[in-house]
Amino acid sequence: MSKRRYRKISVCIWNDAKFMALSNDAKLIVFFMLTHPDLTQLGALRANVPGLACELGMELEAFTKGFEEVLNQGIVKHDGKLLFWFPNFLRYNLPESPNVVTNWQKGYDGLPESPLKDELLIGAKALVDGLSKAFQEAFTKAFAETLVQPSPNHRAYNIEHREEDIYGETPSEPSSDSGVDLPAEPEPLLEPEAVKGKTKAQEEEEFLTDVAAMYNAILVDEQPEGRKLPKLIKLSDKRKKLIRARMKFDAELRDIGGWETYFTRVHNCPYLMGEVNSWSAYFDWLLDVNNMLRIQEGAFLPKQGKKKAAPKPAGGSSVAAHNDDVFADFVEG
Repeated sequence: MSKRRYRKISVCIWNDAKFMALSNDAKLIVFFMLTHPDLTQLGALRANVPGLACELGMELEAFTKGFEEVLNQGIVKHDGKLLFWFPNFLRYNLPESPNVVTNWQKGYDGLPESPLKDELLIGAKALVDGLSKAFQEAFTKAFAETLVQPSPNHRAYNIEHREEDIYGETPSEPSSDSGVDLPAEPEPLLEPEAVKGKTKAQEEEEFLTDVAAMYNAILVDEQPEGRKLPKLIKLSDKRKKLIRARMKFDAELRDIGGWETYFTRVHNCPYLMGEVNSWSAYFDWLLDVNNMLRIQEGAFLPKQGKKKAAPKPAGGSSVAAHNDDVFADFVEG
C-alpha cells in the first residue's frame, strides 16, 4: 500500500470573503486542486485546464469559467500552459523537518520550465529564510545546482539577486555564472513612495523602527497595568531579521497597516496578554512564523460565551475583524 499523503486546509476558509465570493463550481475547483494527487509539496501542479476539467468530470466551459474566478481572486497562479501554483500553500503546510525540504527538490524538478517556476522557488526560499538554520542549510543543499544554473534565456541573475530585487533590498551586480529571470518591474518590499534624499536602506530602517513603535503603542504603552506585554527596548539585528522574514512571508506586512492589524489581533487574545495565567507573549515570540500563523487563524481567541473580548486599546487604533482575509494567506504572495 502506498504511503498516504495529507495537506492542510484552514477551516477559516469558510469565513473568508474572497473564498465565499466564489461560485460553487469555483470552490469545488479550489478543493479539487488542493487535494490533487499530483500536487507537489511546494503547492505546484503540472497539468492543463482541459485535463483538470476531465478529471473532475466537469464540462470544459463550466470549469474554465470557475477557474477564471479562482485566478481573479489570486488563489492560484497559472503560467497559461502547464504549471499551476498556490502562492502561500507552504504557509499552511510548513516542512516538519529539514528532510522534507530536501525532498522538495524532486517535485520541483518535475515541473515544466516557466517564469512561474522561478517565482515558486523564490517564494519557497523566502519561507525557509524564516525558519531555523537547519532548514536553510537543507534548502541550499537541495537546490544548490538550481540556484546557479542559467535559466532558458540565460539572463545573468541568480535566484539570490532576483529575490533581493523583488523585496527592495540592495541588489547585487549580475554574475556571469548564474541566472534566473529578473521581472521587468520587481515588487518593492516597502510600498510607500520614496522620500527625497533618503536611500532605500534608510527607508527600510525607518519602517523597522515603526514596526517596533507599533508593537509598544498597541501592546504596551496604551495598556493598563497588569495587561502589558514586555516593552521592546532594543531593535537588535536579530529582531530586524525576523521582521524582514515575516514581510517576505506575508505581503500584508509590507505595509505598516498590516502590522497594526496583527498586533491588534494579539491585543484581542486575553491568553497572549497575560490575563489567563502568569505567562504572556513577547515580541520575538510573536514574530515566530508558526506562532504568527496560529494567531492569524484565531487559535488564541477565547471561546464564545466563555470570556468577553478584550476592549479596544486607547488611542483610536483600528481593530480589523480576525477572520477577514485569513484564507488570503493562500492567495496573496
